[in-house]
Amino acid sequence: MKNHSIRLSICLLFLTLFSGIILATSGAESAAKTDSCVSRKCHSGMGKAKAVHNPVKAGMCTACHNAVADPKKKTKHPRNLTITLAQQGADLCYMCHDRNNKKKVVHGPIKGGNCTFCHNPHQSPNKGMLKEPSPKICFQCHPDSLVKHKVMHPPVLSMGCSTCHDAHQGDHPKMLMQEGNSLCFMCHSDKQEHLKKRKVAHLPVKQSCVMCHNPHGSGNSAMLSASVPALCANCHPNEVSLGQRAVTKHSPMTGKKQCLTCHDVHAADQPKLLVKQQRALCLGCHDAVRRTKTGAVKNMKAFLEKHKNGHGPVRENNCASCHNPHGSDYWRLLVKYYPPEFYTSYSDGKYALCFTCHDKAAFTKRITDEKTDFRDDKKNLHFVHVNKRSKGRTCRTCHEVHADNNRPHHVSDRVKFNDWEMPINFVPSKNGGSCLPGCHGAKEYRR
Repeated sequence: MKNHSIRLSICLLFLTLFSGIILATSGAESAAKTDSCVSRKCHSGMGKAKAVHNPVKAGMCTACHNAVADPKKKTKHPRNLTITLAQQGADLCYMCHDRNNKKKVVHGPIKGGNCTFCHNPHQSPNKGMLKEPSPKICFQCHPDSLVKHKVMHPPVLSMGCSTCHDAHQGDHPKMLMQEGNSLCFMCHSDKQEHLKKRKVAHLPVKQSCVMCHNPHGSGNSAMLSASVPALCANCHPNEVSLGQRAVTKHSPMTGKKQCLTCHDVHAADQPKLLVKQQRALCLGCHDAVRRTKTGAVKNMKAFLEKHKNGHGPVRENNCASCHNPHGSDYWRLLVKYYPPEFYTSYSDGKYALCFTCHDKAAFTKRITDEKTDFRDDKKNLHFVHVNKRSKGRTCRTCHEVHADNNRPHHVSDRVKFNDWEMPINFVPSKNGGSCLPGCHGAKEYRR
């Protein structure tokens, strides 16, 4: 910047001397008779605007204009002078100013050598002697719809296009000051720090902020190019579609924040960009009894605080092993079918969820000595209870599917049947066990 000022000063000094030579040799009645072209009769308003070109400010008209007396006196100039430019087009400007057409991307007017398309060469009420203030000057070529949005980018409103774009040339697409996200981080340093500190970053954030945000403005909050969840559906169509069409809907997917209820859109320390560890996230909502169309959902937080022996997925803090957090066509947001009834006829498909982890042979073989420990000698007692044409007992009749108080095989304390709760009275033994529920008398089995 300092070198540029020195260069301009030298240029002006040279032009002052050069102007004197032109005026001294221009013939009889010429501009040499006056110190300036500005008078009451001629160019009286010159040099009085807010922004004035330095040669004009110094009264050095001949820095840019050649003034030569016309011997035939046929010009319209009152002093019979012929006025021409010292150079044509941008070459005139480059006599003092650095060339602005050397980088990878050059602005159209500059490329065409037409500086005066945007700048008044003498003076202007606008900064940089622009013909119109920024960003209005840009709308000579670019549509003003760029800045007509419900939610506008503050730099566009306050400082104009030049906040992010170089008006002359640049090394980056669209003459941006920096490439890609580096430009955004000039102001949004907090997001940059957030990305550095988190373990998982959203792929679009890594690639480009403008994949999700309109840099000028939009009709959506945070200048998103589309509303949530429509924006998310561009990359995650299955999850969004499921949340909308699912028979069993998860309330976060239909609430105000939708996807943002559970996910951080920029970066997080949890897989899938979850805002918290999965179990803590789920229990943040399931900390009270929830009423649904298919019955009440227990206060799971209180239940798990009391029952410490968790079922495998619960122990691994992985609720999504059994429940789809976006939505499901099955009861209780389950990822596969499981019968909601207490009694049901048996088929493999009805226990698709359980058979994700458990061997279905434990329920399909009438006689076995290895597929299950719940047998009397070789008589498969799982088969006896579950595998029936009618009134087969579902797994949760006897087992607690989330957690229990350190009972073997997650056997429940009670059988829940409608509004009744019958104690199971299960007593394990070394080679079997016994039970005395309300549904039958005392039974004992030995392996």
